[in-house]
Amino acid sequence: MGIVLGLGAIGTLAAWSDTATATSGVFSTGSIDLQLNGDSGSTVGFTTLTKTGMMPGNSVAATLPVKNNGSGPFSYTMAASSTSSALAQYLKVTVSTGTSNGTACSGGTVIANSIALVSGGSANLIGTGRSLANGVSETLCFQVVLDSTAPTAAQNQTVNTSFNFNATTA
Repeated sequence: MGIVLGLGAIGTLAAWSDTATATSGVFSTGSIDLQLNGDSGSTVGFTTLTKTGMMPGNSVAATLPVKNNGSGPFSYTMAASSTSSALAQYLKVTVSTGTSNGTACSGGTVIANSIALVSGGSANLIGTGRSLANGVSETLCFQVVLDSTAPTAAQNQTVNTSFNFNATTA
């Protein structure tokens, strides 16, 4: 009787098993591509925003298209940097989503209102990121006014200004 029990115990040790593997699809990255005035370069001319012989109270306005030409959404900010000059602090910049008639912006939403340029420094014009989906653009209108209180020391002065945009993933 002991022999029969031993054979039965050996036959029950077998177990069944199975395996499977799941393979993923492809992983790839997208891109962000900030275009200004239709150009993706790191420095883009904005020569329509210029005025010589300004007098206190005079203004100039011009539009600048901003486009997300990348494959993903982004958010952008913008600051203005100016060369050191006695004139910079008397130039007030307003940025909106409106249109320009050459001297003023109209319509749209004001984003930055009458911000003074900083002599040898940077003025934050768009501090809260503006979102743009991929393929979407918006046109910004820049209006620069020479403050009516500009002193005599601001006469015959020149200032160069750069508007520095920074885009990051949304």
